[in-house]
Amino acid sequence: MRDKRPYLDTGEEEEELPLPEPPVPLKEYQRTPEFTDDDAPAGLLHEHRTKAGVWGRIVLLEGNLRYCLEDGSARAWILSPARPAWIPPDLPHRVEFLGPARFYVSFWR
Repeated sequence: MRDKRPYLDTGEEEEELPLPEPPVPLKEYQRTPEFTDDDAPAGLLHEHRTKAGVWGRIVLLEGNLRYCLEDGSARAWILSPARPAWIPPDLPHRVEFLGPARFYVSFWR
């Protein structure tokens, strides 16, 4: 199991930390259909994770989402079309809708 500490927040800093980034170049191998706030799978709104060795990428086409880590750190970011997010392997997370949105998730390794 890989050390997840580089992706976790200690909670000691007040300002928003940068989003995680993959340490090496990756290749996309799968992509979900586009989802909206009306048809997104309910599982995305609850704690879930990508497989070991697989990075996810949330790409907003319209609107905003809150990307929340569920690792005890309480870290969260507001995502937009100009601000996608990488999801580290095997790190528990969820998303929250902040109004109407359209997005997809891609998977990389």
